Amino acid sequence: MKLTKITSKKVRYYDSCNEIADDYGWGSRYKQDPLNGKLDYLTHPSRLAYNAANELPFGDCDDHAIFWCTALLKSGIAKRAWFSFYSMEKITGGEMSAHAICVFEHADNEMYYWADYQLPSCLDEFKDKWLAKAAEKFKSTPIVGAMIEVVRIKEDDTPVFGKITIIRP
Repeated sequence: MKLTKITSKKVRYYDSCNEIADDYGWGSRYKQDPLNGKLDYLTHPSRLAYNAANELPFGDCDDHAIFWCTALLKSGIAKRAWFSFYSMEKITGGEMSAHAICVFEHADNEMYYWADYQLPSCLDEFKDKWLAKAAEKFKSTPIVGAMIEVVRIKEDDTPVFGKITIIRP
């Protein structure tokens, strides 16, 4: 993230999840990492805020996930947030892939949600159920996942990571 940080730009404060999704174009400005995704890096939220404000290509799944975590925590919409990722296997064809999402506890209703490119989806059960729910969206079976709590957001919008939890289906 250090290489993509823009010191003059900050993630703005949001009043709703709709505003966050509106800013990054609801996933329509997806931008794959270089070398067909083989050079995978996590973009600093300040660069993502710049891209959003200027309607530029935004980023891939991990960029969307860290932006959700940062925007939700900074705005006080989330009580807690986790940068989460998992591997999965397509139900038909057996193709392997991976995906990153944001899992968060809403500050108002204390319910858990997961978000990637669209509006957050409620997790009716314990927060660890995101693994099955997210993989289901891709018609896949989850293999293993990880949740890294974002314990705070620094003044320059850098997320501070905490404990890592491994999730198995």
